[in-house]
Amino acid sequence: MEALVKHSWDGVHVTLPWPSDGTSKVVLKTRKKTLMARGLANFDPDALRALRTNVYARPQVVPLTAEELARAVGATKAQILAYENGHRVPEPPRIRALAAALKVSPWHLMREDERGTWTLADFRRACGLRAQDVVSLLGVSPKNYRRFENEGIVPSRRPRFLDEVATALGMPRHVVETAIDRTPAVRRRQARAAELVVAMAERYVPRPGTWRGPSLDDPNLGELAAAYGRPVQRIRRVLAHELGELRQTEVRALRERAIAEYDRDRSRQIRARHALVQWHELYDKTLAQIPRRLEQFHRTAQPSDVWQLLVDLYNVEAVSRPDAGTWMVTDYLCNDADVLPSSLVERRTVDDVAVCGLTVDGVRHVQTFASLYVSLYPGVRRMTRPQSRRARAAGLGAETFALPNRTERLVVPDSFLERVRLGLPGPKTHFNARLSATYDLMVGSSVLLVVQPGVWMSRDEMTDEGVR
Repeated sequence: MEALVKHSWDGVHVTLPWPSDGTSKVVLKTRKKTLMARGLANFDPDALRALRTNVYARPQVVPLTAEELARAVGATKAQILAYENGHRVPEPPRIRALAAALKVSPWHLMREDERGTWTLADFRRACGLRAQDVVSLLGVSPKNYRRFENEGIVPSRRPRFLDEVATALGMPRHVVETAIDRTPAVRRRQARAAELVVAMAERYVPRPGTWRGPSLDDPNLGELAAAYGRPVQRIRRVLAHELGELRQTEVRALRERAIAEYDRDRSRQIRARHALVQWHELYDKTLAQIPRRLEQFHRTAQPSDVWQLLVDLYNVEAVSRPDAGTWMVTDYLCNDADVLPSSLVERRTVDDVAVCGLTVDGVRHVQTFASLYVSLYPGVRRMTRPQSRRARAAGLGAETFALPNRTERLVVPDSFLERVRLGLPGPKTHFNARLSATYDLMVGSSVLLVVQPGVWMSRDEMTDEGVR
């Protein structure tokens, strides 16, 4: 390539002017390579040299000469020395090769002191991966992946995309989300979203009459929908709920203001003034949180069928815990367990029975976004989990059972038990449901008991009226 033309590296274009100070073509070529590899600016030459010479005295690791390392990665000795001297920056495939030869993670070849500022693109390059490598691993279009990496917009038909990216990069999901939040485009979107939400709150919240939410033809709403890459109708439903909560806060504040100004009781007026300040503080706090909630929700939102499964797990308190805990029998929760996001639902086996439960992040997701899901999917079953110890003691919790010699408590969906019990011919009869090759679940009118395999019937052989 000529130095006067535009060069492209990893989707970024740079123009390299011909130097007027007499710089040689060799130096120019080195500069060109460094600029083209600007995405690996976090590469640490000193770390490469230290790992090659084993200055950290890692056990069972033999120091390598520059020539030996060059042969191991298919490079030349001069290239290795150029990397170590900071004259050249290795490309992502070469980073992976160097890390493999040195028996370390590619991250060990990066500057650790700068990791707190890395975006997702920086982490990807630190893993020794090009964008096209990740595209191939995920089976997604380059456009969709670039949009996610540069703007933080998750493909609408890939609800487990964050988990998939985390797996492809070998990173925890929360690190992926933090890196996305550092992306300049995401920061700009949140700042602009805050302006748009404030404008719509000022326009619609004080409006008298029945609450209808933002108008579909509101330009602010359209801009917000375009920023998140989602349909206007979807954004309107979610925002109508958020602004509706603000409206309720505003109504309570107006009530306290009326008492503070017109009540004849001095003590009531004083209490109302304090309450008025608190309602105004709550209003401002809630308004400021809306843009962030929108960002998180549209990044992690699940389709209606998966949200229903999360609610079913939450309602029976199937939550992953360090102790035995309560677990849902996976086969009676859904037909395809792969739809369950690994960051929200943990899957395991108890003996040979496949079970699952919400992770800590899964519980937080359900509790944080339940109201937004209700506004988005009004026809889906809602959370009914008992929240008090008194309710659980009164028998309002889910029916559980245990496998022989196991401490884990297992559950099946209430809807499944209702269908089975409706089909029982009498109060003293039972139905055996298959749990695994080793166990059946005997379902009676008021009993759940694990037994050895016997007569059983699959869910597909049941009708809404009961058991055929």
